[in-house]
Amino acid sequence: MIGSIGILARYRGVAPSPYTNWARGVRRGMPTEFARDLVERLRQPERPLFPPDFVPLPDAAHNTIEAELRQVRQRHRGSVQAERFIGLLERYWEWAIAPHWTSIRSSLEEEILFRGRTLAVGGVEAMLAELGGRITWTPPLLTAPYHRDLDVTLSHSKLLLVPTVFAGGLRLFMEEDGVVAMSYQARATGYFHVLTAPGRDTVADDRLALLLGKGRAQVVRALVVPQTTTALAASLGVAKSTVSQHLSVLSEAGIVWKQRLGGRVLYQLDSAGLGLLRQLGL
Repeated sequence: MIGSIGILARYRGVAPSPYTNWARGVRRGMPTEFARDLVERLRQPERPLFPPDFVPLPDAAHNTIEAELRQVRQRHRGSVQAERFIGLLERYWEWAIAPHWTSIRSSLEEEILFRGRTLAVGGVEAMLAELGGRITWTPPLLTAPYHRDLDVTLSHSKLLLVPTVFAGGLRLFMEEDGVVAMSYQARATGYFHVLTAPGRDTVADDRLALLLGKGRAQVVRALVVPQTTTALAASLGVAKSTVSQHLSVLSEAGIVWKQRLGGRVLYQLDSAGLGLLRQLGL
């Protein structure tokens, strides 16, 4: 969420791809309090938007926005100012992030699975070397873009890597209780315009749906990032059996391929599927 505010603050006019449509949609009719108390405040380095220690380290035990904000409330219990600010963040979430959260969350879950597999198969060196997003690993130095210069030595500390699709706005870097948390650009960022694309009202205005049918077209659009059948069903709001039928047909057609990772099976677009999207300008 913080990175999304950074996108709006960093780009006063048209936001660059892949954030263009999302930013345009969020700004359309955006409540004044978001622009004044979040976006404009983030542009003022002399008045930090988030006070020191306001944002806790990411924690798997608090993996929803409700749980995270509840944790912040507990940390700042009794502060009227903090309660007002948390309420503002809740309203901003509902306005800017919640409509797209199912797709974004699914892509981030698959990102974590992918990095975990790389770590298990190739080790730490391979995982760090493949982070991308202008992050470079030249042992023993890990270099990442940040809005100010920092030189941090990790010794007997835990490095927590946090994937985000809003790395273009603001990156996270925190130190707390022997843990250093750093955000990085998730692979799904390049397809952010797909993750946040509004639903189409009719099949007639969707050339992909005309070719494949509405259901299979939705599956193809969703598979620009690897996903499981369960994640696809959740993000599309349809039954797993329906998704399985679509995946079977698309696999036979060479548009989708699958890969087993432990107890999960990931599906993603094959080169033919990606080529189809390019040909249609999607």
